[in-house]
Amino acid sequence: MNTLRRTLVALAAALMLGITAAQPVVVMQSADAATLDPTMNRETSTFNALLHIFDALLSKNADGTYGPALATNWTVTDETVWDLTLRDDVIFHDGSRLTAEDVVFTIERILDEATESPIAGGFSFIEGAEATGEHALRVTTSAPTPLAEHYFSELLIISRDAFELLGADDFARVPIGTGPYRVVEWQRDVALKLEAFEGHWRGPAAISDLEIRPVPEASTRVAALQTGEADLIVQVPPTLAPVLEAASGVTVAGVPGARSIYIGFNVTGGNAALQDANVRRALNLAVDVDAIIEGVLAGRAEPTTGFLASMDFGYVDTFSPYPYDPDAARALLAEAGYAEGELSLDLHSPNGRYVGDANVAQAVAEQLEQVGIDVNLEIREYGAYVGDLFSGNAPDLYLIGWGNAPLDADFINYPLLRTGELLAYYSSDELDAALDAGRSTVDRDERLAAYTTAAAHIDANAPALFLYKQQDLYGLSDRLDWTPRTDERVWLYDATIE
Repeated sequence: MNTLRRTLVALAAALMLGITAAQPVVVMQSADAATLDPTMNRETSTFNALLHIFDALLSKNADGTYGPALATNWTVTDETVWDLTLRDDVIFHDGSRLTAEDVVFTIERILDEATESPIAGGFSFIEGAEATGEHALRVTTSAPTPLAEHYFSELLIISRDAFELLGADDFARVPIGTGPYRVVEWQRDVALKLEAFEGHWRGPAAISDLEIRPVPEASTRVAALQTGEADLIVQVPPTLAPVLEAASGVTVAGVPGARSIYIGFNVTGGNAALQDANVRRALNLAVDVDAIIEGVLAGRAEPTTGFLASMDFGYVDTFSPYPYDPDAARALLAEAGYAEGELSLDLHSPNGRYVGDANVAQAVAEQLEQVGIDVNLEIREYGAYVGDLFSGNAPDLYLIGWGNAPLDADFINYPLLRTGELLAYYSSDELDAALDAGRSTVDRDERLAAYTTAAAHIDANAPALFLYKQQDLYGLSDRLDWTPRTDERVWLYDATIE
């Protein structure tokens, strides 16, 4: 009997050790992944899940340089022909081997108009892709592309055979990638459960079990970190950072943010008022950005000039952020024919996707009302909200953020202001020409000249209500060793736990 008891106790202890060892590292983001198909989304919360399941052609290092990933070598000829050599030891989660055909299939799927991929604009520089061997391919671009390496670092490769076998819908739920983690279970709006892939070409990740949970409320994320329910939380509100800094067992890590937060204008929509540059300038002059930064973000942000700040290539210090001048705003509105109370605008915002987003939208609405504009503010669930924006259904005004991972004017100005691009609710032949020039040469002086022209147009025409770049704050449990990055990539392969 004593022997049986000892055996049962030993088994129980072993099980408890197993449970402890398998305790997942829990990451809490503000939003769930929109899809697990990397050809159909690049939004940050989605990308941070996808980069664990899939690998890109190149790796983007924390210092902004690029290194090998699926591709070990890459050369460019005549600035438009890229020859890439792939690793020959990469396997997908189903045991099949990666070939150049998978890369070509991924590129062609993104660029196929029938796919209606929302990330196609980012890869529109690609004119064609062909396999030149089992583990070699050639990518031809339509013009010199200064950010080609960056886009290659975001080109997450899918299995052609698995996609064709499963179909688009099933693949988007339980995908087959080559990444360091494979999908165990995905409950939408609850948790994405991942386990380390033993066959990964880099070797298995140190963290064996990873769980990514969507938690929109920042205060809930903070509480979860304090109680040990979470190991890593994103977007710690600056007002709550001191609470975590004073707590035991957790730390706060911060880095300068690359994301611009702004209020978009639906200039190409049905509201004639927003087609008037005087009205758009008035909206910028009516908002006290410095006061919002101080009041909502505890001073942890930098006002932008256009979408850019001093860290970005293409930033032109000749121009400055719009000053706060409500009297000038009222005068411009009157000049445009909108006396007090005669202009009504809808403003939409998510709640919890960005630090203090709903509070910022409320402050903007109140300040616009102070210059005589009637603002109808609606706070919305992020998934449906961003889905509307990406499908062309924007309200008059909309609060949104756009990350600028390569810190380059092209990466933010082009998708937000170039006619017909993903979030471009503005159109100007003059601006289009400048943005096209900036992305079609690798000569830095020529690019800077193009962005100087673009900056002058943006300053004069105010195609959006420009706000700030926030500092990114993360909360960490003391058992997790992880370093944040400026580009918002939450990458756990290199992380370790005690």
